[in-house]
Amino acid sequence: MTDCRECDPEYPQQADLVIRYRTPEFIPENPRVTLYEGAIEDSLIIRKFYIGEAVSFLTVDAVLYKDYSATLEFIFEGQKYITTGAARPRVRYDETSCDEPCYYVYDNVIDLRLRYN
Repeated sequence: MTDCRECDPEYPQQADLVIRYRTPEFIPENPRVTLYEGAIEDSLIIRKFYIGEAVSFLTVDAVLYKDYSATLEFIFEGQKYITTGAARPRVRYDETSCDEPCYYVYDNVIDLRLRYN
């Protein structure tokens, strides 16, 4: 499904990489997100985020068609957790779903939220 609010008539030159790490049901203590270029095992760290404010996601500038991965380390109810995720932002062209043909970025979300504990 195309979200027409995210469509652009011009081909995008870069993407926003969205990293989700928090839900209302669980609030991690001392969360630290590490963003990697490529696979985690390649150890190419781009940046570390030590999160102090109560937001549920981060947004980072990303290069299209480049692989990114991330880890989230945190404590929840006295237990230490590490979650992982990956994304590769891409562009798709849609001619029919919106009022006019447009490009949109997809596969640009890394979801690090704890699903089960």
